[in-house]
Amino acid sequence: MNAASAARSSAPSASGVAESSDFRHAADSELLICPMARMHLRDIRRIDRLVYPRPWSMSLYLDELRRGDDRVYRVACQRRLRVRQTGVVGYGGFMIVAGEGHITSVAVHPECQGQRVGARLMLELHREARRIDGLEALTLEVRSSNAAAQRLYRWFGYAPVGTRKNYYRDGPRGREDALVMWCHDIDGDGHGERLDAIATALGVTEGASGTALGVTEGACDTALGVA
Repeated sequence: MNAASAARSSAPSASGVAESSDFRHAADSELLICPMARMHLRDIRRIDRLVYPRPWSMSLYLDELRRGDDRVYRVACQRRLRVRQTGVVGYGGFMIVAGEGHITSVAVHPECQGQRVGARLMLELHREARRIDGLEALTLEVRSSNAAAQRLYRWFGYAPVGTRKNYYRDGPRGREDALVMWCHDIDGDGHGERLDAIATALGVTEGASGTALGVTEGACDTALGVA
């Protein structure tokens, strides 16, 4: 799985977590960002089946979670106000290879498109990346036709450096090229200021070194489908 085949971000993708009536706009709910755990995988795989032609298997996810030292994954849960009910509406993550971070996926429920869930996930991933000593850059691939995702990535400071021919084999016209994008100097003050500006635009009050919405490890324990 790669970042951009699902990163519809500010207009994300994914589904199957609950009926559409269970999802609410920001005025009726709050978004929680927390570390991905095994208990979230059933809902995540429902999302994947609507986002990816060839979704990851459960065993692959479990293997990723076991690689804690060089993997960072986060889930977005939407909690309805006045109702103690939470649904997984998106997730994202990156792996660390040779001192560089590679965004593997950003996927969001289609019912939550336009609510900036993908942007919130990217913000948290970048915050986490800045906490890792020696990590100075993040990279990803995005479909050449996915202009919305490219705009999102540029907002976070990514720039295109090349293409990978026929990287995607499941495009509407068959094979499709991937645009390779990099974000450098993520450990610098300039990038921290960029994240602070993005957080302000998203209505997140914590600074670039904080955790989105102050969510802790157990905040998403009540996700739909997780008992």
